[in-house]
This record gives sequence, C-alpha cells and structure tokens, in this order.
Amino acid sequence: MNMLEVKGLCKSFGDIKIICGIDLAVEKGQRHAIIGPNGAGKTTFFNLLSGHYKPTAGDIYFKGHKISGLQPYRINRLGLGRSFQITNVFPGLTVLENVRSVVLSRHGVRFNFWSTVAGMEEINRECMDILEQIGLAGRADHLAGEMAYGEQRALEIGLVLASQPEMILLDEPTAGMSIDETREAVKLVDRVTKGKTLMIIEHDMEVVFSLADVITVISYGEVLASGTPEEIRNHPRVREAYLGTGTVC
Repeated sequence: MNMLEVKGLCKSFGDIKIICGIDLAVEKGQRHAIIGPNGAGKTTFFNLLSGHYKPTAGDIYFKGHKISGLQPYRINRLGLGRSFQITNVFPGLTVLENVRSVVLSRHGVRFNFWSTVAGMEEINRECMDILEQIGLAGRADHLAGEMAYGEQRALEIGLVLASQPEMILLDEPTAGMSIDETREAVKLVDRVTKGKTLMIIEHDMEVVFSLADVITVISYGEVLASGTPEEIRNHPRVREAYLGTGTVC
C-alpha cells in the first residue's frame, strides 16, 4: 500500500520552473530519502507535499486522498507531519510548553491559561512521553531558545511527533551539526520513526545510506533516479551529477 503518491507534480514561480513533472510513490512504512544538488528543488518539493505551496500542475495523494492545494493544518491533521530546514521551535517557551502547544492543538483545546493547562494530567503525561522519546525529559523546564543547537533540532522532531503523524517529512535534520551531534540525530530519527513512514531530505550521504530503504535523486526539478541505496550508489548519472565520480560511502 502506498502512503504517498505524486503524479506529474510541477511548480513554477513566474517563468521559472522549480519542479518539473515529478512522479513518485512511497510505500507505507518505507524510509525514503530525497537527495540532489543545492537548488534541485528538494525543499520546494516538501513545501508542496505539506501544503505550504500549491502545485502549478499535478496531484498529490496521501493515504488515497487528494491533498494537492490543501492548507498545511489540514494536511497535518490527516497524518502528515513535517520539520523544516531551519530550526522552528518557540524559543521563549520551555521545552515542555513547546510540545504541549502542539498536543493541545491536536486535542482541540483553546484559550486556556497555562496555570489551568498545568493541571491537565493526561496532556502533561503525553508530553513527557514525547520528551522521553527524544531524550529531553530532563530538560522539560528549560527555555527552548537557550538549549544547544542539537537539542533544539531534537525538540523540533518532538513537535512533529506530538501531532501523531503516520508519515514524517524531515528537511535536513542534521544540517549544521557536528559529527557527534549527527550520530546522535541519526540514532534519534531511527528510533522515533520505527513503524512510521519517513521521507527525509539530507545532504550527508552517510546519514542517507544508514537510514533510507529507497533513495530518489532530484536534479533541476526532475527525478534523475530512484532505487535502493546500492542502486543509487552505483548509478552512473547520479555519481556524475551529485555524488561525484569517486567512491561513494
């Protein structure tokens, strides 16, 4: 069963074509990586999937439902969660408050004072479970904006998890991280996405080959190749266009 299907997807800004007729399918439970050179259209592709851009042409189906052009919050409520290339947390709120804001929204709770919210045991228990998953339970009362960069990226993944998605889109989750931070991030992504469908944009090939079941290469807004890590590793056009002609890790 396909969780996501993309048919003839195009996106232009004026006369500039960014995405040019992409066809792609992601099976339920699959870990699917999107790679390609800078400017290939990868983030634009994610913006189309998550509803932040409307397609110029083509259709997007999620769990068999057409979602092309739907507003982002409606797509999220259908079960498609997404992180961003730039850290997107609420810096002035604590770690717990960050996660709680998403959980409250999902439960349809509105216009509550934080003092009242603090007494909602079920909500807080759910939030702490998420913080346990991402390794930040001990940082619950810390301001998000004062945490290390790697911790903020982990929190952002926690915000995605708080919406209880069936499919997760991660846009360069290890961007700007040190080698040690990257290794921890890979362990986190691997752990929290078990049993879910994952699509990830990533430049670090070690991360891609360690996480992905299927890799799709986008170049100049088109699909250059799609296949298993081994097939992509040995694909001559991919090596030439993106991975280089030397040995690929």
